Amino acid sequence: MLINDRFEVDRLRGEVTDWQTGTLNRIEPRLMKLLCLLAEHREKPVSRKMIVKEIWDNYPGGDEGLNQAISVLRKLLNDNEKRIIETLPKIGYCFHGTTTADLIGTKSKSLKAIYIPIVLFLLLIIAFALGYYHHREAGNKIVPGKLSQEESTKAFKLDSKEGGQPGRRDDQKRRTAGKADSRGK
Repeated sequence: MLINDRFEVDRLRGEVTDWQTGTLNRIEPRLMKLLCLLAEHREKPVSRKMIVKEIWDNYPGGDEGLNQAISVLRKLLNDNEKRIIETLPKIGYCFHGTTTADLIGTKSKSLKAIYIPIVLFLLLIIAFALGYYHHREAGNKIVPGKLSQEESTKAFKLDSKEGGQPGRRDDQKRRTAGKADSRGK
């Protein structure tokens, strides 16, 4: 938010920048809440009771805290004549500064508009990668621990008949052939 085309208020960081002097001031959260509350009710009286309830949660020392907070805000906004924050005796305060649109809210909305599609795109990539991996794994016929006893036995028999893996039967054939060769000599 910009006050009187001079003071930029960054709610999220708790900062008020004076564009005229280039001064950056960090303020505590209660002061920021108070400044925003007064700015929201621009040109309307805000009662002390309501401020103490909203900002200090009806804390017994809230009245004194409010006096100090108003003093700090006036110094911060260079409001020596009390024109921006006017004291209304026995009522409260009235904010007379001009304000522009909340720049912070606009920035956060535009960031949301960017981040949501990015997150959705990343989730889509992850889903495709997992689907590809699952499909590729399912395409392999012989996967340890995935075949039933019967399928495993059939696969082993087929492999042995084709002479693929040397097994006990192949060793026995070699031994028998070796003995027959030695007898034939």
